[in-house]
Amino acid sequence: MTDTYLCADCREGVTRPYSVRALIRTCDNCGEHGRFLHEAVVERLSEIPPEDHPDGWDEMSLDERAEAAVKRGLISVP
Repeated sequence: MTDTYLCADCREGVTRPYSVRALIRTCDNCGEHGRFLHEAVVERLSEIPPEDHPDGWDEMSLDERAEAAVKRGLISVP
């Protein structure tokens, strides 16, 4: 069994044979070094209603969105 993680900048996916919240690595697609979020976390972010999005949501990377959502109590990450 594998889990998928998405680049916080370009959303390119990678799979790994373990499950953690996030990976830190360099993206093969965009070259950015940073977080790859577990696809379940990204799915939770997409379920947040637009009226609950903080200012600048559309300009935020996935990891910035996750951080903002956790701080506001919109999602919890185990």
